[in-house]
Amino acid sequence: METLYHALVWAHIGCWAIALFGYVTVLSSPQINGLLAHGVGAAWVLGLVLVAIASMSEDVDDPNHAKVAVKLLVATAAVGLAHGTRKRPAPNPFAHVVVALILVNVGIAYFW
Repeated sequence: METLYHALVWAHIGCWAIALFGYVTVLSSPQINGLLAHGVGAAWVLGLVLVAIASMSEDVDDPNHAKVAVKLLVATAAVGLAHGTRKRPAPNPFAHVVVALILVNVGIAYFW
């Protein structure tokens, strides 16, 4: 179970990286493209799976539930904004907000 958990952690990090790459590709005229929207959504789903595995498994340490709650709120806001404003024409100012939420979420994961 520990190996699966670590593989999913890397997939989760990869989803955040894909979302940020999707933003960088349209930086000159910001919009929410498929890479950004689906990367954030996949990272959100994988985050839930990771918390479930960590909570159920004896091999992986139990998660910090306060940290998980804050990260879930931030990620849910990012997913909602990404998918809710995806059809707006460029330049879409919400792309900057989604990326800011991604960076806040990564900062919480790293520094907390």
